[in-house]
Amino acid sequence: MMKSFTLLVSVAVILFLCNGCISYDKLTNYQESPAYADSVRITNAPEIRIQPSDVLSIRVFSSDTKSAMPFNITPADVGNNFTSVELIQLSGYLVDKAGTIDFPEIGTMAIAGMTISEVKEFVLEKLKIYLKDPVVNVRLLNFRITIAGEVLNPGSYNILNERVTIPEAISMAGDLTDYADRSNVLIVREENGVRSFHRVNLQTSDLFQSELFYLKQNDYLYIDPINAKAGAIQDQTNKTIPIITAAATLIAVVVSITQR
Repeated sequence: MMKSFTLLVSVAVILFLCNGCISYDKLTNYQESPAYADSVRITNAPEIRIQPSDVLSIRVFSSDTKSAMPFNITPADVGNNFTSVELIQLSGYLVDKAGTIDFPEIGTMAIAGMTISEVKEFVLEKLKIYLKDPVVNVRLLNFRITIAGEVLNPGSYNILNERVTIPEAISMAGDLTDYADRSNVLIVREENGVRSFHRVNLQTSDLFQSELFYLKQNDYLYIDPINAKAGAIQDQTNKTIPIITAAATLIAVVVSITQR
């Protein structure tokens, strides 16, 4: 009789514990073996191209420092009292809806569609008639991504080097939670006035060769929860009812055995 009781208790405990378990497969990424060699050439890194509403930092240098000064005046230099975020934005040039910026001395320049390197060369050529041996430094100031859903630290993150991958973005957000649906990650992207929606699967190695592997400025990532999340966040009353029911059933079975 004692053996039967022990067996029943063991089965009940195992069933209770397994009821809330999440399978190992749901917690791991890149499960499928790659269909290519261990080392592959990177061909899916995008060229970040300037679009309306981007903010660029353009700094001009020359052996003649005084001559270069007029090309480095920005709204942030006039001494207005702005917050730090506003100062970052105002330290650069906002690309308007027509894809142009107004640059000191040179005037209006159409740069939408150019890469950072192309903007640098474009400005450099314009400056050669004003400066001797000019040097131009161009950076994109508004490269920001937002990640939400099943990550430990959701939020917006500024990217300094204009190149970030999906795994890097997830790491910035503290990694995925145990309830993240790794097979169905949403990416919302806005380019040239068009908003597009994409889904990627983190559990396949094909992700590394996807054109979506590298993110672009203002991309939004949302990590869906798996079905087990619904059970994890239900109220305590609903959680205890199955436990009480299972315990009552177990007691009834034990009493029935002991009375035989």
